[in-house]
Amino acid sequence: MKICGLTSEADAGLLIKYGADYGGVVVFYPKSKRDVTIKEAKIIVDILKKSDIKAVAVTVSPTVEQLYKIQEAGFDYIQIHGTLEKAVYEADTIPIIRAVNISDNNNADKTDDIINTVKEQVEKSQKLDKVAGILLDAGVPGSGKTFDWNSIKELEITEKKLFLAGGLNSGNVAAAVKCVQPDVVDISSGVEYEDVLIKGKDESKVKAFINAVNN
Repeated sequence: MKICGLTSEADAGLLIKYGADYGGVVVFYPKSKRDVTIKEAKIIVDILKKSDIKAVAVTVSPTVEQLYKIQEAGFDYIQIHGTLEKAVYEADTIPIIRAVNISDNNNADKTDDIINTVKEQVEKSQKLDKVAGILLDAGVPGSGKTFDWNSIKELEITEKKLFLAGGLNSGNVAAAVKCVQPDVVDISSGVEYEDVLIKGKDESKVKAFINAVNN
């Protein structure tokens, strides 16, 4: 499982305490409330490296310069939303998790168009050697909203690890795993405090989610 949007040493400590597999840190994306500086990110990465937890840099349409800083910080993976430029791909030296966002739409015709676009993105990503995993997420990452899991049942992701994100929590993760059968489940807002003014991860929610996945 992957806990995303870590913003502090305390957050990283919770992953070690309860046993996550991946820890995600948002960098170079100031639009996100979970965005941290690369200096802050390196502190979190160093803590995660005390265990077997893989550190994942989560970013949007990174530049080559940003990629170099991410690699220098010691991240094990880079999760890329938005555009993956050819120059960035060629300069990359760590495994890529390619994010594909799936928007919900009540119009059946448009839903077909969305899924066809997703299929194209998945097929393209599966052909890239440096892509280690494909993350299927809701239309707005970090929004805490799910998408129709049944809509992706026909996707054939066989060459890469399948990461499932988007509105997961301790109450629905079992159903998500049963429906999609991903290799990794990914959560961010679902383990945060109800009070949006409190930053960081809620220990009780982290524990409940990890227990739900393990069970």
